[in-house]
Amino acid sequence: MQNKKHSDSNRPKPHLRRSLIFFLVAVFLTSVLLILRAIAFNNSNVADFYTAKIFTPLARVVTGLTGLLPLSLTEILVVLGVPALLALLVFAIVRLIRNKSQRWRRVLRGSLILASVALIMFSLFLALLGINYARSPVADALEIDVKDRPIEELERAMRGFGLAAANVRAKLPEDGDGNIYAGTIKELQQEAYLGWDLAGERWSALSSPIRSKPKAVLLSRYWSYTKIVGMYVPMWVEANINIDQPDFMIPATIAHELAHTRGFARENETDFVALLSCFVHPDPVWQYSGLISAWKDLSRRLALEDRERWSAVYAETVTDLIAQDLNNESIYWKAYETPIAEVSTQINDSYLRANREEDGVKSYGGVVDLLLAWYETEDAATVLAAFQP
Repeated sequence: MQNKKHSDSNRPKPHLRRSLIFFLVAVFLTSVLLILRAIAFNNSNVADFYTAKIFTPLARVVTGLTGLLPLSLTEILVVLGVPALLALLVFAIVRLIRNKSQRWRRVLRGSLILASVALIMFSLFLALLGINYARSPVADALEIDVKDRPIEELERAMRGFGLAAANVRAKLPEDGDGNIYAGTIKELQQEAYLGWDLAGERWSALSSPIRSKPKAVLLSRYWSYTKIVGMYVPMWVEANINIDQPDFMIPATIAHELAHTRGFARENETDFVALLSCFVHPDPVWQYSGLISAWKDLSRRLALEDRERWSAVYAETVTDLIAQDLNNESIYWKAYETPIAEVSTQINDSYLRANREEDGVKSYGGVVDLLLAWYETEDAATVLAAFQP
């Protein structure tokens, strides 16, 4: 026993200097980015410059690395990383209990390292998404007038998108059960940027050299319990896709998450530019996914404002094929109505509010205002004319 005590007392003290330096560097980096974000929210030109000159080249480097991995890095870290961290935590606690020598010094060093890693992760979030929330409105770049509009315009837009979706849907191939087949994840990855490239040529604000590879989440069926269909993880500029959801909605989900990787942060704008990329995509499945998504957004708004008008437009635009798709989607998500989904929604709501999206999860519905503004332009008339019979 005396020998053990003697050996413990002669153990070298854990070095704090390097841990402290690491922590101070992380604090400095986070502080700089927080200050820059505050400045950007007061001057959107700063955010626009940042997105173009700093975020874009930085995101290209990150995606060049993470794109080499065919699987979702996020999923790997959740499945393997979380248990590993828990095991390390248990191991560290056991060591602290068994070895009393320099205990508080070792606790301090471990705490500094953990805090430093957390700050670095937060800095990556700020650098690869957080500051983009302060960008100039996409409506300004596209020169569309977002304002309160009469219900007649909402009704007209819902009808227009619904008829366009019906025309495209009638030509789509189906599997033996009458469902749309979007393709394998490899095919979806190869097709993902066809629409974005054309959208970038048509609308310069949508152009970007960033080409993040959308990643299929292998545990998508379990992910559905959270009601999440896609997730952008800014720390490694990765678009994660729930591939268990009905196929006809997967392209629109991919387009949305890729919009985040290309520098769009606010959910209403991300939704809107993603839909535009689907409208001009050469593949009818992608077109339908975008059109029916736009129709659903408009439908929800009109149903809230005037149920009678909504019922009339619904009957006019929803064909048997569309009704089948909507019914299959409804049946799918009803199977995942759990408290987990409610908690997930609350977390997402808090996250959006923390990033100055004051409407929280309701901000997703803000795409309707952008769709209505765009629908009244000649540009929209030209794009949607391609879907007429």
